[in-house]
Amino acid sequence: MKTALRLSIFSIVLVSLFSFKYGGDEWVTYSEKKKAKFSVQFPEKPKADKKGTNWFISATLSEPLTHFYVSVDFGDASYTEQSFRDKVKSNCDVIESIFSTKVTDMKEMQFNGGLCMEYRYEMMGLKSLVRAFYKDNKLFELTCNPIIGDVPEAEKDKFFNSFQYLP
Repeated sequence: MKTALRLSIFSIVLVSLFSFKYGGDEWVTYSEKKKAKFSVQFPEKPKADKKGTNWFISATLSEPLTHFYVSVDFGDASYTEQSFRDKVKSNCDVIESIFSTKVTDMKEMQFNGGLCMEYRYEMMGLKSLVRAFYKDNKLFELTCNPIIGDVPEAEKDKFFNSFQYLP
């Protein structure tokens, strides 16, 4: 499991550093109605890697240059609030050890009717804001990752607030 998380984090870094295709200004809704059952808005049509038990969907906003990601981890058991907290803490420990960084501003909040853990970290000069939450056996992580500067508030809010579970 740690290997999968490391590969996901490494993929985020590579996409962030080497993504030269920039999105437009019109946001589009991405819906996944079969397995993960959610919808969210991206600044362009996202690219989706839906192989195995760890999915990764991403798109880029051109101004301010920012990457947006949704990762879905299909666990093998339903989460409880405590097992979810433990999983997020474990993921943060991996981030800190691999990238020699610190996860900061960790807080619990309500998001889409359930427990959400929000945190920030910086790696290789890129700042990230993550909201992690769960439903049934699925762990979702929404990430806003500006290439230069701080997390753009309006775009972050648009992305996070557009997320919905689908029946």
